[in-house]
Formats: sequence, structure tokens, C-alpha cells
Amino acid sequence: MAKIRHVFPGGNTCHGFYSFYEYMTVPEIQRKFILKGGPGVGKSTFMKKIGEDFAQKGFAVEYHWCSSDNNSLDGVVLGDHQFCFLDGTAPHIVDPKFPGAVDEIINLGHFWDRNKIAANRDKIERLTHDISLCFKRAYIRLKEAKIAYEEWSSYFEEAADFSAVKRNIKGLSEDFLSNIKETKDKQRHLFPGAITPEGLVTKIDSIISEETSIFAVKGSPGSGISQLFTFITELLELNEIKAEIYHNPFDPKEIDLILLPESNRALINISSTIFDYVSLLPNNKYKRLLDFDQFAKKALIDSYTKLIYSAQERVDTGIKEAIKFIKTAKKYHDELESFYIPAMNFEAIEELRQTTLEELLNSIS
Repeated sequence: MAKIRHVFPGGNTCHGFYSFYEYMTVPEIQRKFILKGGPGVGKSTFMKKIGEDFAQKGFAVEYHWCSSDNNSLDGVVLGDHQFCFLDGTAPHIVDPKFPGAVDEIINLGHFWDRNKIAANRDKIERLTHDISLCFKRAYIRLKEAKIAYEEWSSYFEEAADFSAVKRNIKGLSEDFLSNIKETKDKQRHLFPGAITPEGLVTKIDSIISEETSIFAVKGSPGSGISQLFTFITELLELNEIKAEIYHNPFDPKEIDLILLPESNRALINISSTIFDYVSLLPNNKYKRLLDFDQFAKKALIDSYTKLIYSAQERVDTGIKEAIKFIKTAKKYHDELESFYIPAMNFEAIEELRQTTLEELLNSIS
């Protein structure tokens, strides 16, 4: 059975749109196809169908979903990183790095009736402006939520016994990395979920399997978890160990999950501060579980209860308000697509897709 995974290469974050597009596939990729064209021209459908065809042939498929429309694709990686198709339009503009040798452009704009699109120029310009404004306001809300998050963190930073935190970081790191061999590989950085028009969406259950050895941690912001993930990430990079680093979809400066594919081990933050990963994990049998809140001075935390609760509420409110703006942007985007869809020759695009598929399958066989 084909291995199917679902990840996000970009996200709507407290730092604005944040992209890990460069890590969508490995540098050794055989061929990379960059899809160009406007909204509604069929880029996502093209990639979905290619992914489905490869999966039916038994190849592994990694779907990279769009944070601005979690039912639409930003990219698809096929097989053992043999081929990749990706959306090379804004806000994640991609151009060929090695044209012809590795990368090539598929311009779906060749298949549209320009006159039909140009007839709606004023509406297209207005909607494009309105979409941009919605995202600008969404990112302002997420910045506000980040400020509240930093306040929330500050109370636990003050209360933390960092001598105990450091001892446990060292101990857990040694346990997690025990008997791991150098692989001379670079790290991949992605998101396990995203803040989308449909809310907080994660597909982490496709990343972690029932056979994965799970090292779990939990705790409040500022309790020491961020330091743990930073420390282990630096060790992995220093020792050139193959790893997939999955960043927090709200704040990409923080890490929620580290996966070691060669040993099938995962270190995950199950605190559910923003995203609820626990409910989606294939099992809750942890190889180790460490609660960082136990290293905080309880009396001091209790004295800040009302302030902590207020900060939590502002984080939650900021994210919810941002989602409303992103949802409105999606509504405008759907309207924008309505001017392109009638102008497209989808039969010709499907012929191109079939020809491309046949070429790639023949190159493998």
C-alpha cells in the first residue's frame, strides 16, 4: 500500500506568511515542475490527480497543502523524492534554479482565453486588493496574539527552576538520540498543520505511525520546552543526522515535532497550547513523557493565575479573529477564481497532465 503523508510547506503565522518551500523536497530530486498561472486555472487539481495516479501505482506520495485554502495543494512530492510538482505563484514565488537540468515551468496560462479574463479586469484588481488587505489584518491579529503569548510565557519563565530544566533537557536529549548514527543528511523543515480558513488544521496523524517510538513532552509556554527542541535541533545539525523538523504553525520560531525517519522516533510537544495533536496520534503509548510544568514554582504561578488566564484568552481571541479574516480572504479568492475558470481549456490541461504522467512513469520503469 502506498505511503501517503500530508504536510504544510507554508503558514499564516504571527510573523506573517512563513515559507519552508525550499524544504519541500531534497536537493537530489530528479525533476521539479513549477506550475504557473492565475487562481482557478487548475494547478491544485493537476497536482492532486498526479498524486492519485502515483499512489495507485504503489508509490509514496507527500501532499503539501495550502494554508490559505487547506483543500488546495501547494505541492506534491512523488516516490522517493524522485519528482515534485509545486505552485510557483505568490505568495510563494518559485523560479527554476537549474532550468532544464532539474526544473521546468508548466505555464497553465497558455490554456486560457485572455479576452474573457481581461473583460473582468476591474473586478479582478479589486478582489486581489481585498484579499491582500484581509491577510494584512489577519497577520496583525496574530501579532497581537503573539504579544499575549509572550506575556503568558513570561510568568512560567520567572517561575521555572532552570537548573532542573537543564538537567532534564540533557537527560531527555541523550535518551532520544541514543544509538543514532550520523547520516550526513540535511534537515527538512515543514509545518504539521496550519491556521486556515477552516480554523486550526493539522494532519499530524499521517506523519507519525503506530510503530513510531514517541517521546512526549508537555508544559506551558516558557517552561523550557522551546529550549529542549532548540538544543536537540542544534545537536542533530552538528552531527549531521537526518531529521524532519516540524515547526509550530502559529510561531514558526518554535518547534512542535522532531521526527527521525531512519530510527522512526519522534519527539513531540503534546501541550495542546495552540494545536491539539494528542487526539490525532495513532497511539498514546509514549516511550517517555516529561511534564515541564513540574519545574515551575507552584506558589508563584498560582499568584499569577488571573494574569495567565487573561493572556490565554487574548491568544485565543487573536487567533480566532485572524481566522475570520483568512476565511473572508478565501471567499474573495473563490470569487476571483470564478473569472478564470470559464476561460480555461481544461481538456487541453488534462491532455498535458496525462502526457507528463506517462513520461514520468516510463522514466521510472
